[in-house]
Amino acid sequence: MSVISESFTRIWDARAYLVRLCAVPLAVRLICFTLAISYAGESFTTFMLIMLPSLLAQGWMLAHFVRFLVMGQTWPFRPTGNLEADLGVLEIRARGVLGGMIVFVLINMVVGLFSEGVRLYMEPFMTADGALVPNPDIPPEAAFVSFSLLILMFMGFRFLWLYIPFALGMGAKTYIRDVKSVSNTMFLMGVWAACFIPFLLLIALAKGFIGTPVAAIGGTGAATFIIIIVTVIGDMLKSLFVTGGITIALRDIFKRDGAR
Repeated sequence: MSVISESFTRIWDARAYLVRLCAVPLAVRLICFTLAISYAGESFTTFMLIMLPSLLAQGWMLAHFVRFLVMGQTWPFRPTGNLEADLGVLEIRARGVLGGMIVFVLINMVVGLFSEGVRLYMEPFMTADGALVPNPDIPPEAAFVSFSLLILMFMGFRFLWLYIPFALGMGAKTYIRDVKSVSNTMFLMGVWAACFIPFLLLIALAKGFIGTPVAAIGGTGAATFIIIIVTVIGDMLKSLFVTGGITIALRDIFKRDGAR
């Protein structure tokens, strides 16, 4: 069974559990995203601060999801009655969930800052709708900067998933050692693309099919609210499927490298 099909099968089989796990993070994200769209304006800092509770809730959810996929642990914790043993298990689980949650938030903050920096650098060469300015006066060093950014993104791709080993209680050094090869990075990028691109297309199609009819019936405000709901739900599903695919891919990498 391939990584992608196994990931989709595991998620589908656990759909009832995942609905319970995602309920609170989904509500928090919907509230935060609505507030951020309404009040952040052009301020990146304000947007990220408003979204911080959502990132914490999503990190908590994904850390539990990773432990479920690899260890079979579900939330909430069900005690066995042995107080000493239960406290030991709770401590280990809490350390993993907290570590995965914090690292997830930090990764998203760094990615957000990086994206904002690229946007500000490219802003003089772009029109208001995001298209390239006709015959832009691009300085010679821009090509070098663009090439450097591509190399940086390729080399940093594996660090985007550090929250997964942290959620499992694995050290960063062990994780980086096992995924540092180019072949493993390419493998992870392929899994990410296979999980990410379909949801990106589905979200775009859903916005197009739903937004226009709702706007015609209920007005622009209703359409905007529906689009926000579709975006938030789609993004939550996307994060689950991407995390599931990468987690199973990493499990296979660790097994393969451990058997050498």
